[in-house]
This record gives sequence, structure tokens and C-alpha cells, in this order.
Amino acid sequence: MSPCAIADRAVRWSFYPVDAVRLLTFRLLFGHALFIYMLFRWRHAAEWLTAGGYHPSSAVTGGLQQPVPLLPAAALPWFGLAYFAAILALIVGLRPRLTLWAVLAGTVYVTVADRLAAFTINKLFVAGLLILALSPPITTNTDGSLQLRSAWPLRVLQTTFVLQMFGAGICKVRFGDWIGQSDTLWHQVQLAFMTDIAAWMVRELPMWLWAVLQYLALGFELAAPLLFMVRRLRPLGYLMGMGMLATISLTMYELIFFALQISTFFVLFVEPSRLYRLRAALLRRLG
Repeated sequence: MSPCAIADRAVRWSFYPVDAVRLLTFRLLFGHALFIYMLFRWRHAAEWLTAGGYHPSSAVTGGLQQPVPLLPAAALPWFGLAYFAAILALIVGLRPRLTLWAVLAGTVYVTVADRLAAFTINKLFVAGLLILALSPPITTNTDGSLQLRSAWPLRVLQTTFVLQMFGAGICKVRFGDWIGQSDTLWHQVQLAFMTDIAAWMVRELPMWLWAVLQYLALGFELAAPLLFMVRRLRPLGYLMGMGMLATISLTMYELIFFALQISTFFVLFVEPSRLYRLRAALLRRLG
């Protein structure tokens, strides 16, 4: 294949119109994941959104935390009401192009107001919402299918997921003992995020099973580009990925929210025809 042909295929893959059902389904699931995560974190909202909590200065944090206007205590419930209402509006599809910006603004604020209390999951929500907010309009075809005018938002989200998984695997190889030592995962689940289920697993499961789980997780992350970009390998990618995320959810405290967020990216690789059939089946049940 000539360089011109390769470039043409890359442009078509990146920018030509595609079916929008994957992006819309992702938006729905991403909104649910954000709502569940923020609802759980809201019990500590006063600590990171009002002056009642600890807010170190920029000098203390080495520039990480910048001065951000905090909410008066009386305004916190109203902010929460508006923020969660915007997320719900996004989930049900009410004026999504407008509500996306409202949800994005709220998520950016709760993240930068106390960056020391924010997790990587916050940054992924901000990035995902920004891509969705910048997405081109979606049109309806004569056959009822949905079309995204340009594929770039879908491709950016797909590439983000693949690179995140692959990058995690590379970090494990370069900076961890995931290849040379077969008990690395066994040790890691006993750290600060250890759950009761993890404690039981550490006591009861044989070490060879921990080694299997460790190398399966590493193999999934390193092979993610192939598992998700090659259509025939995607079922294996879904199986290995959900297995890894289930293990994270069971063994690491509160990381179930990270697993929930990451699992929403899987739908970006599902064939549109399968999603249309699923939507039709759900509508029949609801009707």
C-alpha cells in the first residue's frame, strides 16, 4: 500500500462520518458513572468546596493547588442541586449540547477546588466531557440511524482508552516487578486500598493463582491496542478487561468507581448494529 493510500485511510478513519450510536451510548454510561461517583464523594463536599476544609496554599503544594474561590456553606446545597440536576439532564438526553457544558464546568470546579483530594478519575471525567462537548452535531438518517458528522471524537476516546491501558502496562514493565516477580499483585492488594475480600483472597488463594491473575492483567494492558483495534479480538478484550476490572473492584477500596468509569469505554468498540438491537430490545421492554 502506497503512503498516499495509507494517509487517505487514516484521514477517513479519523474524520469521515460514522454511526453515532456508540458515542451516544458512551455518553449515557459515562454520565451514569459520573453521577454515581460524585454522589458517593458528595458526603465530603464541604471539606473540598468550602472554607470548612483544609486548603493548602500554592507555596505549600509546589504550585499544584492554585487559589480557587470556595463556596459559602449556605450555597453548597444549591450548587449540588444544580450540578446533579445537570448530570441527570445529560443522562436523559435533555438539551445535551447545553447540559454537557454545564456538567463539564461543574466537574472542573469540583476538581480544581481541591486538587489534592481529586483522583485520576476526575481528570478522565473532565477530558471525556470536554471531548463530548466539542463533538460535532448528530443527524438522523432516513433509515432512523444516527450519524456523527466527523469520527474524531469517537477516535480520540478510543485512542485514549487504548493508550491508557497500554501505558499502564508499560509502566508496570519499566518501573514495577510485574515480570521478574510473580507475587507483585499479591503484595499490591495488601496496601492502603485493601478490602475485606482482598484479605480473604490473600489468605485463601494459592500463589500460583495470584501469578495467573497478575500476568493476565499485564497481558491485557500490553495487548490492548490489538485486543480492541482488531475486530475479531474484541470479545477476548472485553472478557479480559472486565475480569481485570472486577478484580480491581473487589480487592481495592473505592476503586470500583475507577473500574466503572473505565468499563464505559468498552462500548466505544461495540459494533453499531449490536447497539441498535440492544436499544430496540430495551425500548420494547420499557414500552
